[in-house]
Amino acid sequence: MHKNRPTRFHNDLNCPVCLQTATFPVETNCGHLFCGSCLIEYWKHDPWLGAISCPLCRQKVHMLYNDVSDVQQHDKTSRAVLQDIRQYNNRFSGKPRPLTDYLCDLPLLLHLALRRVFTMGGLVWIFCLRIIVCSFGAIMCLSSPFAVFADPLCGILSTIDDLVVIFLLLICMINILQQFRSEGMTMVHTATQSILSES
Repeated sequence: MHKNRPTRFHNDLNCPVCLQTATFPVETNCGHLFCGSCLIEYWKHDPWLGAISCPLCRQKVHMLYNDVSDVQQHDKTSRAVLQDIRQYNNRFSGKPRPLTDYLCDLPLLLHLALRRVFTMGGLVWIFCLRIIVCSFGAIMCLSSPFAVFADPLCGILSTIDDLVVIFLLLICMINILQQFRSEGMTMVHTATQSILSES
């Protein structure tokens, strides 16, 4: 498998995720064997792309080992899986990463953060941010001995607070509409099943 790791003997070459013979086999640091593509898809399913737990033993996976000699140089899928494995190992192996790696991860993290904002958890975080901004404004207005700095600052903070409230209402409306849509689809499916069972 990997140059620095002795190969373990696997008597079962089936991937426990897809239940097929492991294609582009990858071994975790806990010694379990999976398809490279299955394990990468399992990793990418996590909304924050954190280190995964082994699907079998739940131990944290900090390193993926693969046999590079099995990769066909002309197979685009295998090259993509190998690149994802290298990216996973760079993130979670514990080795120091250069600053450029963190900068390259920034667009992905911003995308994931924006996706999480429109959930109920994001709603709570924005509300907490609003409380912090309001507290800061109250402290600044009360601690300023002169009204010179307080009036413009309070005006700016009140505008920011109004925008945050509008944004919170928008997120609430989006979440309520999503719940109505999912409940509506469930009700339609249930009604269809009951009609079909009666006939």
